[in-house]
Amino acid sequence: MSCGAWRYVGASVRGTSHERTGLPCQDASEFRCVGAGADGPVLVLACADGAGSAELAAEGARLACSVIVEEASRFVAEGGSVACMDDGMLPFWFERAAESIRIQAEFMERTPRDFACTLLVALLDGWGAAFAQLGDGVIVVGDGSAYRPVFWPQSGEYANMTYFITEEAHLDLVQVEVRPEPVAEVALLTDGLQMLALRFGERAVHDPFFTPMFGALRQQGPGEADGLRGPLGDFLSSAPVNARTDDDKTLLLATRLEVRESDGASGTEA
Repeated sequence: MSCGAWRYVGASVRGTSHERTGLPCQDASEFRCVGAGADGPVLVLACADGAGSAELAAEGARLACSVIVEEASRFVAEGGSVACMDDGMLPFWFERAAESIRIQAEFMERTPRDFACTLLVALLDGWGAAFAQLGDGVIVVGDGSAYRPVFWPQSGEYANMTYFITEEAHLDLVQVEVRPEPVAEVALLTDGLQMLALRFGERAVHDPFFTPMFGALRQQGPGEADGLRGPLGDFLSSAPVNARTDDDKTLLLATRLEVRESDGASGTEA
């Protein structure tokens, strides 16, 4: 798919641990190209990872992504752009997502904790970019040759713990960054891919994980990137990836760079 100069694609796959237990994929993602803002079309990306211990985590993740994208769409439709955003806007949208989950929980006579999920968001236009994150997973940005995390994955007090938007106290921990310069490439991924995409000892990105995928995305013409969704899903479900993680996996990729000679290489390092 395309959005102005952007080509973007994403996929979510169920982890092998959920396949064994019969659980659905508890990740969710959504992306949308929103109209023409003051600085051109705004590309909105969101992904969420439902808590494995939450019975309705998949619904919570889906609802969180949907609310964020709708809030962003309304904002742009009313004349907003990334340049208009401040550090308080995205946390407010997170609060709106949490409130929607609370309403759904009340309607279903459940607790918000039953819908617990993390949430990662990016808005991109010709002026710059805005990012927000609560919980683990990571947002990665790059210039086509090197990549770096916007935030480091948030972990809780103990190993394998993180923060969820359904916990009211956690809404104060939303990380936000607004950048007044265009971003060339961005990826959002849930924690099922962290061990492949990051070098934890150095708190850095493992560039070879991203380089072939962005190279393939750059080669897609306008409106053609959706053809990569199947291959991307196949990669996320492949034996080499599943050998290193049994969790659900979501990956969203977007680039505004043109194809280069070095993009002809094929394959992706797991």
